[in-house]
Amino acid sequence: MEANQSIVTVIGKRLCAYSTKEGVTIIRTIAEHRWPMTINEAFALRDQFNWKPAPDNGRFFTTAVSNGEEDGYIGCDVKNSDLVSRFDINLTTRLSQDAPPELEQIIYSSYSSYVNALNIQYGEGRSKTHDGIVSTRWQLSSRVKIAIAGSLRLIGVTIESPAMMDLTEAEQRYFDEGGEF
Repeated sequence: MEANQSIVTVIGKRLCAYSTKEGVTIIRTIAEHRWPMTINEAFALRDQFNWKPAPDNGRFFTTAVSNGEEDGYIGCDVKNSDLVSRFDINLTTRLSQDAPPELEQIIYSSYSSYVNALNIQYGEGRSKTHDGIVSTRWQLSSRVKIAIAGSLRLIGVTIESPAMMDLTEAEQRYFDEGGEF
């Protein structure tokens, strides 16, 4: 699959971003995949998007919007390392600290476009802002969780397996019953 991406250069700083259509396609392809997902199925998805695996560990990879750094990760389930717990993927290049404000505005505009498209697909997500990071989350009927986050320098998405929701709920029950750290 060829990446459909935007490339913007402002004052010598380059920003690459997946188009809204391509970003949502990537998110949907992973989120709507059959779960539990094996590591080999995750590698097949990684390869389908032409992401380049790290030479020493294929769970880390470089996407089409990367500035050369590994910007994607496939997490393994804590109980069974043959199963996937999550995908973490950057949807834009990670900008340097000295990025011009024009690029920051493009990042926030892109974030809004991704969120609007995912709201159409999955219903209204839950949004919050904390320490300059905006995020929106959706929990699908399959119990897959999607979280997209944007800052002044980056937009990224995490897609968590239903097993991660099971762990979160078990942890909450523990604390609700008086458990302590």
